[in-house]
Amino acid sequence: MRAISTSSRPRRESRRAPRGSAAVAAPTEALLAASLTQRIDALAAHLPAAIAGDERGIHQARVATRRLREILPIVADTRSGRGRRLRRRLKRLTAALGPVRELDVALSLLNSRAEGGPTPAAMALRAHLTERRSAAFDALRDACDAGRARRLLRKLAQLVDAEEPSLRRGHGGLPKRERRRLARGVSDRARELGSAVVAAGALLIVDRVHAVRIAAKRLRYALELTGELELARTASLVARLRTMQDVLGALHDLDVLRGEAGRVRVELPPDSIVAKDLEALAAAIDANIRLLHARYLRGARALAALTDRVRDRIAPCLDPSISTWSATPSPRSAARRGRTTRSGR
Repeated sequence: MRAISTSSRPRRESRRAPRGSAAVAAPTEALLAASLTQRIDALAAHLPAAIAGDERGIHQARVATRRLREILPIVADTRSGRGRRLRRRLKRLTAALGPVRELDVALSLLNSRAEGGPTPAAMALRAHLTERRSAAFDALRDACDAGRARRLLRKLAQLVDAEEPSLRRGHGGLPKRERRRLARGVSDRARELGSAVVAAGALLIVDRVHAVRIAAKRLRYALELTGELELARTASLVARLRTMQDVLGALHDLDVLRGEAGRVRVELPPDSIVAKDLEALAAAIDANIRLLHARYLRGARALAALTDRVRDRIAPCLDPSISTWSATPSPRSAARRGRTTRSGR
């Protein structure tokens, strides 16, 4: 089964994406099954290295679990026994990989800041991060050892065998049931991102900004899948989300390092040299975080507009039953159209 490229020229794509079936190519038979298989193969390729402790394997396996969690509700009923169990296992694996990945990035950031020579503060923080990383990795091995990894991959392979015949019944296009699930998923992800942007506001509240990052990542994966299936041209939207995700990801990584520095500092006498150096490091990190937050704010309005476009034009293109008036409008859409009652919609 061949992979379908989602690349296209962004300017032309942004004008053509929502114009309906005449503007996009119909997917071939089993294209969704091929996308599912590619994601399972990616997890199978990186999971053994991840549970062996490889830094790159941990990162790639985590990405693979997130992409699988996005496609799983499209190919299987996640309310059924099999779909629900697979979704729960993937979510548990993502959660176990997350702390290890965050501490790997924190160590990398610390090393890059200490290139001029290790200070006592940097050495103390590195020892702390290494210890925390070891504990997080032990938790990962408890959550998914080699045996659990094999069973998970086997269950995912069985899902392909069970679902592929039904996916092939589309006669050259995506089956109606799966297409509707994808459309609903894209619409929901866009609504979640729009709500997260509104909740984050203009103040620097790290948890709320992090929620924007997670919502942007989920919408990006949903749009990547839409592009793979050739149901809409989404490459420019994906690129914009990736750019914002990079900004917010850097902000989150710095916040993790700042938090770990605070953990070390509170265990030290406040007047010690190491404690003062850690305070200086935290202050420098805080300044960088504020610069990144300012970059986010400059793009927040465009991000809200992007979610409107996805919900108002891309999702209805995937499934005409999802219309602007039948879906709950985003705050920006509601303000533009005027408030309506539920019965009016």
